[in-house]
Amino acid sequence: MAVALALLTPALAPAQQIVSGGSGTDYQPSILRAANGELLLAFERLDTNLIGDLWITRSADDGATWSTPTSVIATNANERHPALLQLGDGSFVLFYLKGSGALTSYRLFRATSSDGVSFTEQGELALGGTGGQLNPHVIRHPDGTLTMSYQRLGSGSYVAQSSDNGVTWDQLQTTISTGSQLPRITYRASDGRYLATYQSGASVLQILAKTTTDVRDWSAPPTSLTASGDNHDSLPVVMPDDAFVVFYIHANASQYDIYSQRSLDGALFEPALTQHESAAASDVEPHPLVGTSASHVQLYWGREVPGSPLDYDIVRLPATAVADGIFADGFD
Repeated sequence: MAVALALLTPALAPAQQIVSGGSGTDYQPSILRAANGELLLAFERLDTNLIGDLWITRSADDGATWSTPTSVIATNANERHPALLQLGDGSFVLFYLKGSGALTSYRLFRATSSDGVSFTEQGELALGGTGGQLNPHVIRHPDGTLTMSYQRLGSGSYVAQSSDNGVTWDQLQTTISTGSQLPRITYRASDGRYLATYQSGASVLQILAKTTTDVRDWSAPPTSLTASGDNHDSLPVVMPDDAFVVFYIHANASQYDIYSQRSLDGALFEPALTQHESAAASDVEPHPLVGTSASHVQLYWGREVPGSPLDYDIVRLPATAVADGIFADGFD
């Protein structure tokens, strides 16, 4: 069920805070809360040729202050799109794309760390198939299984699973959607339901969602979250009340703004909530940190510096509403 954008706006939204600033392009945050309570945020930093390295910053006070970012994966190749996880033994793993030259050369890689400070690259993931592999998004199930959505250049969106902390992956090449881009996936443990979102189209993109209880069967028709306009960068999460929430960006005039939509079943979505709008600059790649609240999350994203189209900072909102009071109880 498609809905109109920006029908609802959270009241009294707090001011945004810079996590990683300065000149240059800081982009694509991946945020987690470690077992010791510390926040870790991985992101890509691009040079003037848009070649990326991966960096990490951390916070010991729930995001109020952040450490000076440190480089953790940096070679002559282009490393981008980090997906950071903590494993059951307390160690950390980082997934990302890496390549140089033509996009067909890009593959997905894995690096590990005992402390979340220094990471060692472990090599390319064997996923089967040919062609460029892009944009990994990885989640960890309660039983330790890892599920990864990723894009294959010119082909579409796929999902794979690992039972050994990402060392090996199935090579079934399970398709979520053909011809789509930037898939992200989440999983609701209470009923074994997956929700995957992705963008589809040419120059003007829409956000679509599919849900299933069988990770090998994505044959159900998709739901469109965005009825019109240009939309990108979707990411679904599961809230403590078991509701799904999908974040994405929508073009307003010449810049992008952030919205979210909530769903109880992964098929019918509530009206869009405005998360951040600005006439001055674009806001891209929203990544929420879900905590104990069913109605609010911490939100992290890449924020364009006004007037500087290649200068992005990582910013955050310490608490932003994802459930409007009208719909929060599930009755609409």
